[in-house]
Amino acid sequence: MVGHVAGEHVAEYLHSPIDTVPTGYTGAPLTGILIGELLRMGHRVTAITTDSSLPLSGGPVTLEHGAFRFVVCPARRRAWRNNGFRLGRAVDGFLFERRQIGAAIRDAQPDIVHAHWSYEFALAAIAQPFPHLITCHDSPIEVLRLTRSMYRAIRYLMARKVFSSGKNFSTVSKYMANTLMKSLRSRPAVISNPISNQALTLGFDRNPAPRRAVAVVSNGWGKIKNTSAALQGFAMWRKNEPNAELWLFGEDHGIDQQAHVWAKRHNLTEGVHFVGRVEHAVLLAEISKRDVLLHTALEESFGVVLAEAMALGLPIVGGRHSGAVPEIIGSDNEGVSPCGITIDVTSPVSISNGLAEIFCKNYQTRSECGRAMAILQYSAPKVAEKYVASYTSILENQIK
Repeated sequence: MVGHVAGEHVAEYLHSPIDTVPTGYTGAPLTGILIGELLRMGHRVTAITTDSSLPLSGGPVTLEHGAFRFVVCPARRRAWRNNGFRLGRAVDGFLFERRQIGAAIRDAQPDIVHAHWSYEFALAAIAQPFPHLITCHDSPIEVLRLTRSMYRAIRYLMARKVFSSGKNFSTVSKYMANTLMKSLRSRPAVISNPISNQALTLGFDRNPAPRRAVAVVSNGWGKIKNTSAALQGFAMWRKNEPNAELWLFGEDHGIDQQAHVWAKRHNLTEGVHFVGRVEHAVLLAEISKRDVLLHTALEESFGVVLAEAMALGLPIVGGRHSGAVPEIIGSDNEGVSPCGITIDVTSPVSISNGLAEIFCKNYQTRSECGRAMAILQYSAPKVAEKYVASYTSILENQIK
């Protein structure tokens, strides 16, 4: 398993305290969930990731327990400026990182390499003499369109090389499969992201509480995440719901971070709690205490937090044209979903109206439907079984 793997998400498989495990690559709990399920099914798993806090002069850090091995390779911190005697990682297309990852793959001698995201991890996997599966979690051209920068342009070119030289691909939604068809030689398999068992355990069928607590989970502040519209829409709605609360979770959304600074500048802090980034287990526990998930991202390839919120029993307010969002919450062609409401997330007025509607119409039914759909489609055992079937098919074709 090669990709974004955080130490906090795999420490339990190493039987180690979190503070004794390298940080790894944070922000993608799904890989840790999948690793755990594969181990439970009896497979041996080596997880390979990178960590920019490790010294570049040293080698990888390797931890092992039973059937699980965790390899954390050093990575350069800066994209453009020199990192000691080494170039910025974007200057040479992540060459140093790809070599580290590639060496760790060869050392593991796997039956198959499963690489996540279509950038440095996928390039390193394809360059090795082992069968591979590349899971594409985003659309590089869409990311470049919404976040125009030289850094994103280089990432886009890396993905183009992956698409032209890779053999076996999967992606996480029908939306993504349709988007990537222009770049791939054949349609990729569609296998959803998994949600943790914790989300299912904490979930219950809900009735709306008088306090009207809304959660937003957004890792990063910027155009794609669109949290500014969430703050504006919430402020409009709160004029008629003075007890309403908005809880912001994720990178850049804590006190004195970008979301807080922007909200103070625009006088939009009333009723808003700026929590910021917390560990995934804590995040799920906190979300479970709220009543609705508001998701204002302009584009999503899947959106694990949507599936997690559904498992917790929270109805969703999300973007009608935000990539896979309507698909994940079961919206039909008319924008009607049994689990939530789809709206125009570029309009604060539409966000305000969506929040008003979600609490006043079919709240309990949407809560129940969301939980049922999450169990049926996004539980870790079901997702892992699909990936194992894909691995088996790739290996059988390799023999032929």
